[in-house]
Amino acid sequence: MRGFCFLVILIVISFDIYAQGSATGCLVPYYNRVYTSNSLEVLGSSQLYNNSPSTPLSANYCSWTPSSTGSSCVICDGTLGVDALGLKVCLLGSFRYGSQGTFTMVQCDLDSHFWIVSAMAGLFGMVFIKRRNRL
Repeated sequence: MRGFCFLVILIVISFDIYAQGSATGCLVPYYNRVYTSNSLEVLGSSQLYNNSPSTPLSANYCSWTPSSTGSSCVICDGTLGVDALGLKVCLLGSFRYGSQGTFTMVQCDLDSHFWIVSAMAGLFGMVFIKRRNRL
């Protein structure tokens, strides 16, 4: 029984490996990136973001889910974006539109968790059979 408890604790601790990443900024769904740097503001509304830095999806993650969302936002994919009195200007580039907020990565494949479920089912079966044989 001590071995079983030790294994359960070990599995619970290993879940930290599968921790999800998050980022705050402007998400453009087609590009699957969260742009995190606001551009230059002159009495603007802080909804204009630069093309970099950005947070891409990590390996084994397929999409972003909003933790909290605000209003819409704009990304300047040029050299410099300026927001002056609500008028947005993008030098040498174009605008991309997205959603502003905090976003969390969603893991795609459930196959990587299959070994955990199998181990737990096997251990549960062993404990159940041992208890049944004692009676």
